[in-house]
Amino acid sequence: MYRTIVIGSVNHDRIWQLDDHLTPGRRLRFSDRSVHLGGGGFHTGSQLLELGASVALVTRLMQDEQGLSALKALGAAGFDTRHVAMMPGETVPLEILLEPGGERTILAPADGPRATLSVRGELAGDAAYLNALQLEEALVSRLGDIPLVVSQLPLRPATPRPADYVVTSRTDAADDLESVWKRAQALAGPRLKGLVLTDGPRPMILFDGSRTIHVDPAPMVQVANTIGAGDRFSGAFLFALLGGRDPVSALAEASRVTADWLRQHRSS
Repeated sequence: MYRTIVIGSVNHDRIWQLDDHLTPGRRLRFSDRSVHLGGGGFHTGSQLLELGASVALVTRLMQDEQGLSALKALGAAGFDTRHVAMMPGETVPLEILLEPGGERTILAPADGPRATLSVRGELAGDAAYLNALQLEEALVSRLGDIPLVVSQLPLRPATPRPADYVVTSRTDAADDLESVWKRAQALAGPRLKGLVLTDGPRPMILFDGSRTIHVDPAPMVQVANTIGAGDRFSGAFLFALLGGRDPVSALAEASRVTADWLRQHRSS
């Protein structure tokens, strides 16, 4: 069994299912409102667990009723929670507005905490995935000893970390490819082997600084809720690389796994 480390958020997503599309000046109506565990760390780790890897989660939760309940649920799901830091404070849900066609709008407080993630004790694994902004220096140092590291490309200033592959979407990286590559290099340093850009139903891009490879995704699956799909794609990509696949094959496999999950998600 592969041992993986996932460094990222676990949120309480409060999802508002809207009856119509967002339109300025109109009254919004919703048909459902529900709270679920979410966040990049949670969704990526969940995919890795389902594929058969063990997952040590590095994240923070609040030490209130919601946070303690989440910690218990994570343990029950199979996560190794020894590196989950319990912090004083109150859990604040992440508000997500979900339109009928699946388009989502995330509402996050402008002054929300930008916590620095850290670990105490040993942190060893076959691979690590990061979807986090601020990392303690000791955590960054430990990542240098992990054979395979994949990182999401942060949208805001973030702590540099050694990474072999950096993943983002065309929507989040609107700059030209060379500019995005430079951002990835600044984040990942000399270990960087490739930049991955997803683009919905359009071909994925694998770029190594000089060569661009286009990889066809799996056929598109129409669902009303795609929350977590991008994070699950990253988890499946990491797992495929661990299994010895080359990056192009790993991207195709990750796309297939994500499409299968969306298909099951639609019928659940």
